[in-house]
Amino acid sequence: METTDLPVLEPGDVLVKVTAALLCGTDVRIYTGRKTKNVTLPSVLGHETAGTVVDGNGPLPDGIALGQQIALYPLVPCGACVACRKNHPNICRNREAFGYQLTGGLSQYIRVPARARANLIPLGDVPPQHAAIVEPLACALNGQNLAKVKGADAVLVSGCGPLGLMHIRLAKAQGVPTVIAVEPNLARHRIALDSGADHVFAPAPETARQILELTDGGIDVVIMAVGRNDALTPYLGILAPGARISAFAGFNAGDVLSIVANDIHYNEYEVVGASSCRLENFQTVAPLVSSGALKVADLIGTQLPLERVYDAFDLVASGKDLRVGIDPWA
Repeated sequence: METTDLPVLEPGDVLVKVTAALLCGTDVRIYTGRKTKNVTLPSVLGHETAGTVVDGNGPLPDGIALGQQIALYPLVPCGACVACRKNHPNICRNREAFGYQLTGGLSQYIRVPARARANLIPLGDVPPQHAAIVEPLACALNGQNLAKVKGADAVLVSGCGPLGLMHIRLAKAQGVPTVIAVEPNLARHRIALDSGADHVFAPAPETARQILELTDGGIDVVIMAVGRNDALTPYLGILAPGARISAFAGFNAGDVLSIVANDIHYNEYEVVGASSCRLENFQTVAPLVSSGALKVADLIGTQLPLERVYDAFDLVASGKDLRVGIDPWA
């Protein structure tokens, strides 16, 4: 824990007072050294951040005023690399990000540089943690768009941690008639059902067969909401023709997914990744949270003061809570 001076604002910069910072598995993987890609150490973590605009050097961005609550889109793409040129700015080869290279939400103030002014997304009068949860919701929406969830008849969400629960809610919001969840922690089955899941199963030898019986020909989209092979392999035999497999969660370095090549070939399966989110995903999700159309209050878990950040990391790693966060002013 360090005490520093307030950031000095260059022309066009904006100063944000952090009001909530939520933590995810990626933060734990950075903290424990299991994730190094795109991270420049030393770094102040926290990429799921909400705050209040308190100062600016020059005019503020359109739609932003002093005192405005915002969610902070974390990525700052370069706009020139091959990924940006091919309309994949979220996997920019030269990107910076709040919580990776730029100071993240585990601090009381963040300087938003002029090149990231568009990253300030206004939110209405909702609790700060609701504003901060826009980021993982936007990541879920990005993954669902890539896997073409909208229009699917049956979606399987494998893993009902906080992001799995978000996937359930978004899939139902996109009109999917049958959303099935698999989760080993029986305590999470009730909230998965409350999130909109039509059926919830614990992993077992007969689970795949039971799921298949609930669908018209199999699963159209399976979303791996936890970074483990067993989130997918038991269900490869119940995929519908043309099914999509979303490797959504982050995995440990070196993890390998095994799928029989001819199964992909003859069934025209698609395997898609999903890395972070796009600015337009943020802009889509924020009004849904502001208006209450997307319920998030029951996804917010324990909130701790900044000096207990290590306890917060341990709580996230335990998988026993929902979206754990930090209040830097508590």
